Amino acid sequence: MNRCASVRPPETPINLEKAVGDFERSLIHEALEKCNGVHTQAARHLGTTRRILRYRMDKLGIEPQYGKNV
Repeated sequence: MNRCASVRPPETPINLEKAVGDFERSLIHEALEKCNGVHTQAARHLGTTRRILRYRMDKLGIEPQYGKNV
């Protein structure tokens, strides 16, 4: 049985890629804020590497804030 067929569809469809991107963006901003903009510490806080954090920041359009407390 298809469970989705038995559930009433939402009025507006959900864009999964946008929802995941928005969630990831908020997590990255929060980590950067907690770590005063230090990418290495923010990456560690998120359980990833600085390189992957920078990749995701670029992908999501998050600009680094060099020399500025976030």
